Formats: sequence, structure tokens, C-alpha cells
Amino acid sequence: MNVTEAQVEFIANSLEFHGLQNQAVREDIIDHICTTIEASNHTDFMSAYQEAIQKLGGYENIQQLQTQTRQLLYGKMMVTTVKIQYISGICMLIVFSLGFLFKMFHWPYANMTLLLGIMILVLIYMPLFFYIKYKKSILNYQS
Repeated sequence: MNVTEAQVEFIANSLEFHGLQNQAVREDIIDHICTTIEASNHTDFMSAYQEAIQKLGGYENIQQLQTQTRQLLYGKMMVTTVKIQYISGICMLIVFSLGFLFKMFHWPYANMTLLLGIMILVLIYMPLFFYIKYKKSILNYQS
């Protein structure tokens, strides 16, 4: 059975309706479904389409595939972001502790060191903290 352009459009719309949003994954799934339909012995498009979906594990399995793909794509970036967050947190603690120590002994540059520690906290650590929380919530929400 040959698949027409209208049927390919139907498959794309159906997958999008069932929550498949990633364009690259959608194109691969459409290609796989079309290949399965063309290899089937069915003369009716809808029964061949339903069989192809079932061979993929249903719509839920397709959505899980999309979620896993997204997690793999953003995983490396998130690891790098978390490393930067930890490094900035350690730097902030060291600088802030030195500033506190300088302030206790009334040494010079105490105020500047405390201010630098607070700036690292406010400008680097906290934005990364909330960015990571936001990205994790998006990945968990879409899974």
C-alpha cells in the first residue's frame, strides 16, 4: 500500500494532536509509520495506521520517546550548568568567609570582599539556581 501526501499530513496532525511536539522526533516517527504502513498487507489506511501505532507501543510510548529525547539533548547542558553553579557557590562561600574574617579583625578591604561575595551570590549563583529549577520543572512537566 502506498502512502499519499494527504495521509502523511493526517499522520502528522494525529501525532501533533496526541502531544508529539518535537519536530525532529515527529519526522522520524512519521517516516517509521509510513514505512510500516507500506510494508503491511492492509488495503485500508486506517487499519494499517492503527497497526503501525500499536507496533510503536501506542501514543503514550511515543510521548515517552519524545521526553527521553529531550532529556538526552538537554542533559549535557544541565550538567555543565550545575557544575558552574557549584563552582560559583564555592567561590561565593570562600570570598564571603574571607570578607567576614577581614571584617572581624578590622583588616582593609573587608567591605569590598563582603560585597564581592554578595555579588557572586546575587549575579551568578541565584540566577543559575532558579534557571536549573525552571529547566527541571519543564522536563518533569513534559514527561
